[in-house]
Amino acid sequence: MYYYYDCLLNFQEKENLYSFYEWEETDDVEFVKKIPLFRVDTNVLKDFYQYQVKFPLEFIEKIKNKTVLKNYSKILENTFLACDSKDAIALELNEEGLVVSRSKLLLSDEINLNDVMFTMKETELKYEKVEKYSISKNLRQIDEIKKIINCEINTLYKSKNKSKLKYLYYEWFNSLSDDLEEIYKQMKKELKNNFNKQQEHIYHLIKKSYNKVI
Repeated sequence: MYYYYDCLLNFQEKENLYSFYEWEETDDVEFVKKIPLFRVDTNVLKDFYQYQVKFPLEFIEKIKNKTVLKNYSKILENTFLACDSKDAIALELNEEGLVVSRSKLLLSDEINLNDVMFTMKETELKYEKVEKYSISKNLRQIDEIKKIINCEINTLYKSKNKSKLKYLYYEWFNSLSDDLEEIYKQMKKELKNNFNKQQEHIYHLIKKSYNKVI
């Protein structure tokens, strides 16, 4: 089995998969000393990006406890790296073989891996596609802003906080309305559009509204 050494990984659950320039200080970034490495076909790597996949139990036994963190302080049970000589991704599996989290690599590691791949033979990995990920084209920060706005709108609507909803609506659309249902529907609809300055403005208003005033 091949291994890759000394890399940083930022495992994220579900469909989240962030490039290194979107990593944040609050992320649980792991310094990996040693991790199993497989060269795979480009179409296989595309599947790992687009689908949640499941591996057979015999593959889990092959990689089990083979990933070690810096200073050998901890072992990650079921993780490995897959690369096609152009791109790479790290996968973490549960005991049933289902991918539960994924990570991209630093640019320096991707470049280094691409050089290493030319000396490696391609491995045919067996897996089944379970569910297609809902992939966002936005940057991580923009998705977070949209989530906060959406949460605030839903909360205000459910609590029937008409005054604050009307205020945000006016700031958003420069228009007045007393129809709570229409205000809510229009805000939700607009939030699905591409990120713009008005959405950023609403986000900052929401943040300010929760600042503590001494």
